[in-house]
Amino acid sequence: MKNLTQTIKYLCKNLIFVLGFVVLPACFMGGLLKPFSTITFVVDYKNLVVSGFGDILKAIYGISWVAAFNWLLAIILFVVLISAVLGVVDNHFKTGKLNVSPTLNFINNNSLIVATYSLIFIASYVLYKFLLGLVCFILHIVFGCLNTVISLPAYIIFVIIFALSLLLVAYLFGMVLIAVVDTCTCGYSILTSMSDATDLIGKKVWQVILLVVLPFVIIVPLVIVGHLFGLSVVLNIISLIILYSYYPVLAYTMYYDFSRITRHDNIKRYYY
Repeated sequence: MKNLTQTIKYLCKNLIFVLGFVVLPACFMGGLLKPFSTITFVVDYKNLVVSGFGDILKAIYGISWVAAFNWLLAIILFVVLISAVLGVVDNHFKTGKLNVSPTLNFINNNSLIVATYSLIFIASYVLYKFLLGLVCFILHIVFGCLNTVISLPAYIIFVIIFALSLLLVAYLFGMVLIAVVDTCTCGYSILTSMSDATDLIGKKVWQVILLVVLPFVIIVPLVIVGHLFGLSVVLNIISLIILYSYYPVLAYTMYYDFSRITRHDNIKRYYY
């Protein structure tokens, strides 16, 4: 796939610059928080004794006031540094020159946009986890598993529902990636950019889903191994570095390809 190839090619050519921006938020979030709690919940859920809906909510959210404060700091750090990455990549795609000197300007220009989309994503993710917990509780009721662990057939059904739900989440996230670039590039409102993103994706729905899901072919095994063998901190950090490096570049790669805009970062220049 062209967009995947171009994304990986860009990362390989400019890896040091990308890592310079994403390592810090990845280390902070991966070291102090549980960024992949939904995946670990699915792993642990088969052993969870459920007496009521509250047991599921406690297991699926499981956040303390300290963790909430750390999440707030992590989000601020994420917004600042991802704003910088988006600005540098945007400038590189437009001019063909990789220049990090206007980083503060990029942060100033993009931080409100990134913060707004981040808040929308967080709210949507919290709602998604609630609905996932509701599905769990309904399965416990339907299969008569209250006050005990979930039965194997019910757990298999839950895993299938979870996997299918991730396809929808992947599509929506891909739409958001393109919308973020559209807002940063054109200055449109969120609603207008989301509409533009839908139009740009058009019939490329499965391509977008595949591009969004692909990193998790690596991430999911890393997270599960880290969770089961006490290596969560290290493997969570590695996983976040992969995601934070991949998605901003993918967003611009898809946007320029779907919009048929000429990229200048991969044009050979003989005169300056």
